[in-house]
Amino acid sequence: MEPPAKRRCLGARRTRAESLLELSAKKVAESWAYEQVEERFSRIPEPVQKQIVFWSFPRSEREICMYSSLGYHSPEGERDGRVPFSKGLRLLEMGMVDKVLQVGFHLSGSVTEPATQTDTERTYRVSVSFDRCKITSVTCGCGNKDIFYCAHVVALSLHRIRKAEQVELRLPISETLSQMNRDQLQKFVQYLITAHHTDVLPTAQKLADDILSLGSEINQVHGAPDPTAGAGIQDENCWHLDEEQVQEQVRQLLSNGAYYGASKQLQSMFNKVREMLKMR
Repeated sequence: MEPPAKRRCLGARRTRAESLLELSAKKVAESWAYEQVEERFSRIPEPVQKQIVFWSFPRSEREICMYSSLGYHSPEGERDGRVPFSKGLRLLEMGMVDKVLQVGFHLSGSVTEPATQTDTERTYRVSVSFDRCKITSVTCGCGNKDIFYCAHVVALSLHRIRKAEQVELRLPISETLSQMNRDQLQKFVQYLITAHHTDVLPTAQKLADDILSLGSEINQVHGAPDPTAGAGIQDENCWHLDEEQVQEQVRQLLSNGAYYGASKQLQSMFNKVREMLKMR
């Protein structure tokens, strides 16, 4: 009688089964505005909130590449350093992304451009807002003026996708404020103003005046806005595309109508924008 065949050990290949909480949070995160969740349930446990917030960020690099290059290229394939996606990927791999923090549906961090023979090292503050697995707005200190996301936005976004477990995660700031008592709230506001008084003091004083005036418009509205709390039910849910930059580039190409290849560039840009709009 032949000995039984050795059983192949598959332990190394076996992945952890996702919990029901994770599976449910994934589905809710990609389908529901967070305001809809809050209206549906009077109390949402903190672990559930964190799971929804965590899974609301885009999960695929393909979409990031779509909005930062002319086409999708495999990360292992040929890379053109001039393409924002390739440049952002290189910055990530060089470890140039730092101080990454996710507060609710808002991601921020610093991305450093290393020094070159012609330029000194520069660090840019980058922030990204997202909702239902789509990036809805981007801001970068580099002042990028293009229809594509800049390399710094790409680097921060890829960091969040590839190293999600390393990103510090906090609930929307309104949730944190609701846990503070009066003394803590006053201390919070005063420290915030002290840290940024040259920028926020005029706005802070105006808000204080409006709140103390019973007939002011701000007192006619229930609650207060929170930029980290995600989109509302009525808000448009689509990938961020700078339409003003699209119009500006069309104007520039049309003004260079006599330039050889301008019409080809214009057609190429229209095809790309059409492709981007399909994904929105």
